[in-house]
Amino acid sequence: MATGDGVLADGTALWLTNASDTLTKIVGLMAVNRPTLSISKVESTDHDSGKVKEYIPGHGDPGELSATIKYEPGSATDTLLLEHLASREKRPFKIVTVEEDGTTQDNEGTMFLMTYVPDNAPLGGIRTATLTGQPGLITQEATT
Repeated sequence: MATGDGVLADGTALWLTNASDTLTKIVGLMAVNRPTLSISKVESTDHDSGKVKEYIPGHGDPGELSATIKYEPGSATDTLLLEHLASREKRPFKIVTVEEDGTTQDNEGTMFLMTYVPDNAPLGGIRTATLTGQPGLITQEATT
């Protein structure tokens, strides 16, 4: 990754797979996290541990994906998210992140959606919706 003063998130993109197995860009993305792997610890203390707890690495947890989008009822994005949620399927997805030098990274894996929640229609405000998903292991590779 490039080093310097920081990276603007402009250009970050979230892609989900539709029912026809085509990766489709989520339009109106405002924020998305890139889930990262955390490893649990499993206690392995025994009588020879010298009164000090010992641990071994346990299972990994990729965490949840969370994104905020502009909510447009009936739009192609709305239809895609509702269909993906109702399918209860693990499907390919990717998050494209932009580095400071303009290069991009594709973060890819499979995920099932858990929630898609529109806001409470604030008076005079922009409509948003939040979606959450449970990915499996995510791989990362440089693009351009």
